[in-house]
Amino acid sequence: MAEAAVLKRVYIGGFAHSVTADEVSGRFKPFGQVQAVDIPAAPSGNETRGFGYVSISITPAQWSRCVRAYTGAKWKGGQLRVEEAKEDYMTRLRREWSEALEPAKPVDPEDGKAQRRGKRASNWQLAEDMALVTAKNLDRYEGWTKNRYGRPVLKHKMIKPNGRRLTYDPAKHKYSVDRVFASTDAKPSPALQWEYDAEEARS
Repeated sequence: MAEAAVLKRVYIGGFAHSVTADEVSGRFKPFGQVQAVDIPAAPSGNETRGFGYVSISITPAQWSRCVRAYTGAKWKGGQLRVEEAKEDYMTRLRREWSEALEPAKPVDPEDGKAQRRGKRASNWQLAEDMALVTAKNLDRYEGWTKNRYGRPVLKHKMIKPNGRRLTYDPAKHKYSVDRVFASTDAKPSPALQWEYDAEEARS
């Protein structure tokens, strides 16, 4: 049974800066059907950067022969390096989009880990209204209020160190969480320490 060809993105490096995309394509044609060649240009724009990417339809056997033939081979003053490359950004993005649109696979009732993952995933959902909250429409949203500058701020539910639950309202506490928890003592700027004595710190 003949092996099926697959589209592979190949990294090729170590060639001379004067090599063109047509020359790289010609080197790979004996091993498969070349779909595209991408060789980044040097900042000067007159030469290449000495490496590139080849998209080629190739079978596993052809790929093995290609790697054996070109890895370490001398070509136009350079020593080639050939290996499978990561898929380019746009290809990966299209694949992830298509996977996201696929229907979710049914969970095996005997797979405890899958069930726990499903429960965690079910706890996340988008809000029905994803509009931006502004000072004009915040009355429509629960938990939002205006601060002293008239800007919308969200109230936070917190747990104090003593276990007591509270709702932190930035509009009332003026952005000072420390006041809520009483964890620090505010000092005026003249009372702040401006020098650090290492000897005194060790004593």
